[in-house]
Amino acid sequence: MVRPRSKSREALVGIAMKVFWKNGFSETSVEDLVAATGVGRGAIYSDFEGKDDLFLGCLSAYRKNYVKPALNFLLSGDDGLHAIEKYFDFFISLHRRHGMPGPGCFLANAMIELAPHDPRVRDMVNQHLKELRGAFLSALQKAAASGDGKLSKSELAEVAGFLATASQGLWSFARCSTDITQLEGFKAALIKLLKARLDHSNLC
Repeated sequence: MVRPRSKSREALVGIAMKVFWKNGFSETSVEDLVAATGVGRGAIYSDFEGKDDLFLGCLSAYRKNYVKPALNFLLSGDDGLHAIEKYFDFFISLHRRHGMPGPGCFLANAMIELAPHDPRVRDMVNQHLKELRGAFLSALQKAAASGDGKLSKSELAEVAGFLATASQGLWSFARCSTDITQLEGFKAALIKLLKARLDHSNLC
């Protein structure tokens, strides 16, 4: 029986993403993907050129299904600090559901494992980081507008870059932590620092 390409391709990517997310690229074989998805090697290669191509498809699906909803928290609403808190809560809740040690961020995992020597993965990671910095900057601008601080545009951009970098580091740290409260404590400390930096003294 020929496997339909449309809906089955999406299902194949969803299952493969979980395998890559858990084990990483190098530790996942095509045989592992065959076993997890329940389709033969030929069926996988009918939609993808190989394991590399399937991995890139999984990264794209991750951005759509996980990153986009998280970025929407940062880009929506008028309360920038609350939006930043909701962004971190989104991924902390993901780690709570998976259990600790957590899975980390799939893109952050790829950034560490593959981006240094795979230009296609590096380009995708860099695009993600660019969008993440932009979303954090949007939230920070809203927060600054409602506070009493006097941060310049360049200072807000620096803080946005710090948040993007810190968040990726936090999700990588989650892969070796057994305590979800460490992630919650980081978020609480970060929000407190942001409130002080933006002079939201009435919110502390």
